[in-house]
Amino acid sequence: MKKARIIDELLASQLFGEHLSLEPIKGGVVNLSYRLATQSGVYFLKTFELNHITPTDRQALFFQQQQLSELGITSMPIYLSKAHDFQVESWVEHISLLKVNKPQNDKIQILAKVLSEIHALPTLATSIDLPKDWIIYLKAATVSDVDYWQQRIIDCKPSWIETHKSDQVLCHNDLAMEHVAMQEPAFVFDWEYASLGNRYFDLASCALINNMDYHEMMTLQHSYAQFCELSEHYVFEQFQTQFPIVQLTYDLWKEAAKAILLDDENS
Repeated sequence: MKKARIIDELLASQLFGEHLSLEPIKGGVVNLSYRLATQSGVYFLKTFELNHITPTDRQALFFQQQQLSELGITSMPIYLSKAHDFQVESWVEHISLLKVNKPQNDKIQILAKVLSEIHALPTLATSIDLPKDWIIYLKAATVSDVDYWQQRIIDCKPSWIETHKSDQVLCHNDLAMEHVAMQEPAFVFDWEYASLGNRYFDLASCALINNMDYHEMMTLQHSYAQFCELSEHYVFEQFQTQFPIVQLTYDLWKEAAKAILLDDENS
């Protein structure tokens, strides 16, 4: 996304004054992040590069983040672009859980605590149709072994349908350590994949996104069960059911993103 177009739209909005600058900062694998400096202050700006393959209601997510901000768990969104392809929100100085000097097991216990607090929040999100998203990702991806992917979808779909509406809570669905600020109470960024869903899908997503090994996954599940006062056996059982669903979602999204980025490089 061209910086000039972003600045032109921000100027036209008349919300940020006449003198603006965008400084790139480290973002995710696909989306770009900037420090937006204005006469009145500093803001965080994030682009959404895969809108065309991500069936997301950005306006609904914008309102949802406003509500979450009022609950004190995230930054305040200020402006959503007309095309819903970038968003401006308040700038928050912080140290992320990823960068703080703590033992890995302590960090995983903090992730479990933050997840338990997110899952206890009032219901603000809408549900998603994940099997529909899988098909969208598969169509966008450039893969030769389509039958392999279709079989994985067939294998996972019944479990998703059976469990999606059980243990349903507000899920972040992208709780990487870099998205957690080291402060009390919990403060969390990047809610663009948030939705209503099964709490153990979110737990398994957290494990996968943070590249946890077996021991770390067990620590996450054990700590989460303690924080939520749930049966440890039940948490382990549900985690095992959700992990293949999470893995399929992640793998398909990655294949779709890779294909889109390659197309952009060649165009």
